[in-house]
Amino acid sequence: MSNISTGYMTAEQHSITNHICVLPVGDLLNKEMGNWSTEELKYCQYYYENGQPLDTLFRSYIFDPIRIRDDYYIHAMHTGLGKQARISDWMLVIDHLFDENVNLHALAQNTNEGEVTEIWVTIPYPHPLQENFGTVLEERLDFTSDEDRLKAIKWWIECFLLRWQKEERLHQKLALKGFVWQRSSINTGDEQIVKDTNDYIHQKGYLALWLFNYGSPGCAQWDTLNFDVACANPNYYGNTEIDTNWIKNTTVFSQYYHTGIQISFGNGMLFNHTHLYDYLNFGVSEGYMMSSLIAFQFPNQTMKKIYLNHPNEYKNMYLFTKKLYEPIQQ
Repeated sequence: MSNISTGYMTAEQHSITNHICVLPVGDLLNKEMGNWSTEELKYCQYYYENGQPLDTLFRSYIFDPIRIRDDYYIHAMHTGLGKQARISDWMLVIDHLFDENVNLHALAQNTNEGEVTEIWVTIPYPHPLQENFGTVLEERLDFTSDEDRLKAIKWWIECFLLRWQKEERLHQKLALKGFVWQRSSINTGDEQIVKDTNDYIHQKGYLALWLFNYGSPGCAQWDTLNFDVACANPNYYGNTEIDTNWIKNTTVFSQYYHTGIQISFGNGMLFNHTHLYDYLNFGVSEGYMMSSLIAFQFPNQTMKKIYLNHPNEYKNMYLFTKKLYEPIQQ
């Protein structure tokens, strides 16, 4: 693929549902591991006012594993916080996603008859520092070898798909669209593994998606890395040195390189009280509300908490997804 297309990437281009909601799997903190229950997810799947669902909201989700066992971090960004994830952790991700009454099953239970919710699954990152991953098909895998890293990825995708095929109850309500590369930057050492992984995903009949950081290694080459879908994160949070110009610069990049956009609405020290409105306002002025594929991330909070604690932001995000939002100056 080459950059023949210009402008923002659209959802229609790949026959997928727009406004993808990222759901972290497993808690970063040493507290509850956290499952996504029907109660938590209903505020994502439907727009609520006064305790009543009034309309649909997010109809597409990425499940992104962080940690399932204490002190064993799967997510590439957090592996330095504890021990290297092993084969048992990768398998626990699959078990966790298919647990009864939570996660995938909860999404399906909340989805009304005749409707479909789309899902994407992030592949655990095979960290090259992991020398003792475990034994796969009678072969001990060492991630200092790129060949072993790719074997682990293919094996895990196959394990997930086998489990997905067995869970026939989910197929009426959920549609598996594809798999997501976990790291938000791709250095030269990972380029071939990424290409081979995406080729394998395509062989299985699915799409390959990447959520990257604007300016990170590999982002300008996303299409030659064999991704189908990519969304740029401006890295703007409000309380860092990165100002709103980064949103503007990211939109220029995204239109030139034909990618979607990411919007973050987070909680904590990095985030000020206007950062969401900066994203929404630029969505109108820079055109991505009307024409771009968009992925939403909610660091350190859930849509239920947003509904309860930030009702205005909740409503305006809903309006944004319906292309009805009008800029609000804070």
